[in-house]
Amino acid sequence: MAAPDRDTLLIPYGRAHCAPGETGEPAIVVRGGVALRLADGPYPFPEPPDLIRIATVAERLDLLREHLQSLCGLWDRPSRQFLDAYFAHIAAAIAASEPALAALAAGTGGLFAPPDWSFAALRPLPQAHLDGADDTPPVRVDFAFWTGDALVAIELRGSASPRRQRQAELQRLAASGVRLVEVPAQALRQEGAALLARLLPAPFQRFWEGVRLPKSPFAPQTLDTIVAAGDQSVISMT
Repeated sequence: MAAPDRDTLLIPYGRAHCAPGETGEPAIVVRGGVALRLADGPYPFPEPPDLIRIATVAERLDLLREHLQSLCGLWDRPSRQFLDAYFAHIAAAIAASEPALAALAAGTGGLFAPPDWSFAALRPLPQAHLDGADDTPPVRVDFAFWTGDALVAIELRGSASPRRQRQAELQRLAASGVRLVEVPAQALRQEGAALLARLLPAPFQRFWEGVRLPKSPFAPQTLDTIVAAGDQSVISMT
C-alpha cells in the first residue's frame, strides 16, 4: 500500500474496524509525490465551522486538533495526548524558525505571516487502516501520515510488550514499506512536543520547506467541499 509508484491510495480512518476491501467513511485519497498536509481538506466536520468566531490561525489549529481528537477511540487518552503534543510541536517548530519564515512572508507583500505555514504540517489520520499484504485484513494504527513518498505509522506503546498478534501485524506493515515510529505513551505524557521533535522523521521537522505560499483548509474555495460526518472525504492535490 505504501509503494510510491502507485498513483493513489485510499486510507480509511477515524473508526475502530475496517473489513478487507471496505470503502466506508471517513476515508481519504492521497496521491503519490504529494504530501498530505493539514491544509488539505476536506475534513468530516459535523457542521461547517464558524470562521467569524474562529478567526486566528491558533484558534483554527485548535479546531483541527479537537476535531482529530474526536476521531480517536472513545477512551483512547494516549492518542489525544499525542495530538496535543503534535500540535505543540508544530507551534514550537514555527517559533524556532520565525526569522526565516518572516523573510518568506515578506515576499508575499504581507498576505501571509509565519503562523500561516503551520498548515503545511503533515496531517494525522487517527485510527487509520493500512493494507499490509494481499489477502490479509487491514491493520489499524494509532495514526498514519502520508509524506508524499511513503506512509508513516505511529504506534503508541504502553509499558507492556505488544502481543504476538500485534507484532505480526506491525511486521506486515513494515514489510510493505510503511515506516513505523514507536512513541512510548509514558514518555509522551512527560515530554510532549520535545519527544516528538526527537522521534519523528525529517518530513515532520521543517515541514514548511518547499511551500512558497501556504494554504489553509478554511480557505473559501475549500469551504464548499466540507462534508457532513459520514461522507467520504477525497482530496484533490493538483
